Amino acid sequence: MAKTVLLVAIPLLLTACGGTSAPPGPRPTTTAAPVDEFVPKTRTPDPAAVGIGLTNISLSATDKADRVTFQFTGAAVPGWAVHYVKQAVSNTSTQSEFPVTGQSIIEVLIREAANPFESGVPPYSGPPIVTDPDLRTIGEVRYASALRGVTQAFIGLATPQRAFRVTALTDPTRIVVEVDHK
Repeated sequence: MAKTVLLVAIPLLLTACGGTSAPPGPRPTTTAAPVDEFVPKTRTPDPAAVGIGLTNISLSATDKADRVTFQFTGAAVPGWAVHYVKQAVSNTSTQSEFPVTGQSIIEVLIREAANPFESGVPPYSGPPIVTDPDLRTIGEVRYASALRGVTQAFIGLATPQRAFRVTALTDPTRIVVEVDHK
């Protein structure tokens, strides 16, 4: 009886351990999970990004998406945290609600931007609200503040939440938030 149990147990152990007694056949394939383009996007700043300052906010469109471009001084790429929020809240000491028009709101935090009062980099002097009536998805962009190395802006969408991407470009340094039309 012991020999019978041993003869049955050996093939089972080989199969469980990946031995040769498993029947040949196709191996399962694995695929990467799809990228969720609604989740927050983050990036760690370059070490030299401490001395950069926001100089311009502009809007443009492609046939598939609307774009917000934040342009900076310097050559280092800042970090960012870009995500959907239920309401716009200022990162100043008041923590008050910031008025942003739209069905959905994306908060843009650009990290390691210079504090103009400590670094000598001029503060952002462009318009606090940027709009383009020809855009399909983005209704407005509102500059909020630059405080403690973080530049804050909000993108108000004229639509419900859409997939978005964030990229860095250089020469000059720019952060681009691209929001899909569909």
